Amino acid sequence: MTDWRVYEKRGAEFYKLGDAEGAAQAYFEAARADTILRKQREHWSNYIFALHYLPQSTAQNFYDAAQVYNELYRDVEPLKLLPRKAGKIHVAYLSPSFVESSAARFYEALLTEYDREKFYVTAWDLSERADSFTVKIQRSVDGYFNISETSFEEAAQAIRDSGADILFDLGGHTVGGETLEVAAYRPARVQISGVGYFDTTGLSAIDYFLTDNFLAGSQTKFTEKILAVENAFAFTPSEKMIRARENLNWRVKNFAYGCLNNFMKITDGYLSGVKKILAKNPGAKILFRDTTPLESRKNYLLERIDSAGIELERVEVRTGANDFLSDYAEVDLILDTAPYNGGFMTALAIFMGVAVSTRAGELHHSRIGADLVRISERGALFDTKNFVAKVYDKFAEIV
Repeated sequence: MTDWRVYEKRGAEFYKLGDAEGAAQAYFEAARADTILRKQREHWSNYIFALHYLPQSTAQNFYDAAQVYNELYRDVEPLKLLPRKAGKIHVAYLSPSFVESSAARFYEALLTEYDREKFYVTAWDLSERADSFTVKIQRSVDGYFNISETSFEEAAQAIRDSGADILFDLGGHTVGGETLEVAAYRPARVQISGVGYFDTTGLSAIDYFLTDNFLAGSQTKFTEKILAVENAFAFTPSEKMIRARENLNWRVKNFAYGCLNNFMKITDGYLSGVKKILAKNPGAKILFRDTTPLESRKNYLLERIDSAGIELERVEVRTGANDFLSDYAEVDLILDTAPYNGGFMTALAIFMGVAVSTRAGELHHSRIGADLVRISERGALFDTKNFVAKVYDKFAEIV
């Protein structure tokens, strides 16, 4: 049998191209070839994450893959919980890293705007990386702990010993499922996933998934109980985003569409749709901007665009860059990707004042774009105070 390292390397190469099909297959083969449970979990997490990019994926596919993932924890014994301490409800947030990221824009308020009279909040960080966002979290929460140098079991023991009532997993199957490795030991009485991840984890140690009824209404195959709030998201723009919106230099130009999502989300069906849209709007163009700086992904997308029969002179393809916020001055309408919608990029476009066209699918991750538009139309997308209050009310109900 081929060594799992070969498949892992292939997965990385397909990622560099933006080839979702190839990456998913490589991660699947890596998990099958490996014999060490710890590494199998990581490969299988990568595989589950890659499934989101594939238009043929179904709710059953995700559920079945999640069930296999859970079986990989057959050797993990849950910790013995300590008696609950009287007083405030202790919510422990566990993240692959507390640094500036797309997920941070959705969970920041949960760690900075909570009711300190009723709740005690701690942050548990699995990374050594730090930036200004890390400092903000450290200063906002009641306790911050870096557990990057501990084993997953030791990290779980530390969370258990801290007296956590609720463990909130912000990672899910991102970063190889690191946070799930800790949650598997069940260090808290109640364990929740959501916000930083967008689908069932499959892990039996996760009790609830935080979402809303619009997102979860059409997909019932969650291994977790659905913990529904009015709106599953609230977006906190960074200071950089606020400045960029204030300084946008809107240009008089021909009509332009935009797609600023990860190129892995761009399917052949999406490109076919772009071709039809451009055909009906002869003077229009479209701007594609990736979320990574890889030239290989830019070149691969250009090949796919050409193969799809889209005139290259009507297309501009850019690699990811820190100054991408200025792109919004060049775009009149964002064409959201499907079936894997933009989350951060959709919310950011709305904040920057650019219209978004999106389509709701049947799966949780294919309804996020429409949900963000729905929340925005309700005037709630940037209402972090109300979002935090609703979420913590749910916390109080389930402890």
